[in-house]
Amino acid sequence: MKTIKKSKQHNRRFFNNFLFFLFLFFLPTQLGKHWFFSFSYLSGIRVDYLAPTLYLTDIVVILLAFINYQAVFHFLKQKKILLVLFLLLINLFLSSSFFTSIYRYIKLLELLIVFALFQKKIIKEKAVLSAFFFGALIQFVLVIMQFLSKHSLQGIFYFLGERLINLSIPGIAKIAFNGIEFLRPYGTFSHPNSLAGFYLLLYFYFLTEKKYNKFFLLKKFFLLISSCLVFISFSKVAIITYLILNTLYLIVRERKRGFCRPCFLAKLIILFIVSAVFLQGQTDPLTIAKRWELINNSWLIIKRHFLFGVGLGNYLTAQNSFPSKISFNFNQPVHNIFLLFLAEVGLIITGITFYLLFPWLKMLWKKKYLLILAVLMTGFFDHYWLTLEQNFLLLGIFCL
Repeated sequence: MKTIKKSKQHNRRFFNNFLFFLFLFFLPTQLGKHWFFSFSYLSGIRVDYLAPTLYLTDIVVILLAFINYQAVFHFLKQKKILLVLFLLLINLFLSSSFFTSIYRYIKLLELLIVFALFQKKIIKEKAVLSAFFFGALIQFVLVIMQFLSKHSLQGIFYFLGERLINLSIPGIAKIAFNGIEFLRPYGTFSHPNSLAGFYLLLYFYFLTEKKYNKFFLLKKFFLLISSCLVFISFSKVAIITYLILNTLYLIVRERKRGFCRPCFLAKLIILFIVSAVFLQGQTDPLTIAKRWELINNSWLIIKRHFLFGVGLGNYLTAQNSFPSKISFNFNQPVHNIFLLFLAEVGLIITGITFYLLFPWLKMLWKKKYLLILAVLMTGFFDHYWLTLEQNFLLLGIFCL
């Protein structure tokens, strides 16, 4: 009987570890099933952000939560967590679209579950690094081929969530060098900026975590591939953030080791040269005008719904009532996670949430300040940390 019991426990641990590995490996993908209901349309146009979606990663999280239900329950029953969830539950009933808010509430709950699961640290370091490495390797091959061919590949990559993209599609992300247009590669992400932010955060996580130093070659190869993905995305915000934070990292490290000016200057010059090459490309000439319009819209929404917000996930519904001065300004949230969060939940919930999380954020800053800066700097100019599956769930692993 003891042998059978030990065998069952061993099989359960193996299956648990396997699911953790699958989650990390498939996290960069976005294979999922969208459901478009009446609230998923704005002015007759269906909007992915408003469509409830079941991703492959969601299924893995459900299975992990079921197996590790005790750890999940223990985390969620904390008073601070329950208070935040209760306040956001009230926000549901004050939202302009109740069903949209329910979906976003479920996604927030999923984020907390992911955080609770990874607090257990069941999966070994090598498995974590390997899962992200092989996922990054697939992304690297895909983005290179997308960049060279100027269109998506589809085929097997469709089942990893690659969307149909080419230069002729309106609103597609492009980059021009000397008048020649190229496709900014998407990989299996919704946008190149999302791809860049995802691997930017992973880059600084593995760069600063010393426990991965024992896997020297694997770590170095991952850092190289993730750096390439940030640059090939041509995301100017991500590249500038990469440059600034690497400079900061080098200064801090050289001071601890004993400052070597020639070494420091050589590394810094290489960083600036490589960054300058990828920053010189010309992107959408209307990008600043679009972002400024979205910021103005967000301030109007915040003024009108200052205390309680428009409800989780309801930003686009509220913004749809504003006219656009730009001929092609597709439905996009404001490119600033702070304005987006404030507009959706209001001042009261934002203030209470920040007050409750401040002691924890202060503690986290001492250990992972580069990760926090990476999210804050990119989040100040984009929204994917709150709106897109891959980036959102990644926060549950490294930043929460």
